[in-house]
Amino acid sequence: MTASVKRTERIRLIIGAVLGAAAIALIVVGAMRTREVMEFDEIAAEAEIFIPETISEKDLVIDATFSGVVRRNGMLLSTYDRSQPRGKQACPT
Repeated sequence: MTASVKRTERIRLIIGAVLGAAAIALIVVGAMRTREVMEFDEIAAEAEIFIPETISEKDLVIDATFSGVVRRNGMLLSTYDRSQPRGKQACPT
């Protein structure tokens, strides 16, 4: 191998390690992050009374996947009933 090939391989290895470390860091940050969503129902919406609830980023992604979170007037509103036991949900797509 020539010196330029070794250098190119070393650069690729360094770039791969940096990207891998960045990906792991973003996953860890996302796992620790929480969001505040407002409980939504029709009666509360008319009176503009919203009850805040803090949920994890993972739960927000899952709820949004199953149409359980909507954005209205800059607020995240949860339409998912968390008082019901969670079972396996079918994917809506």
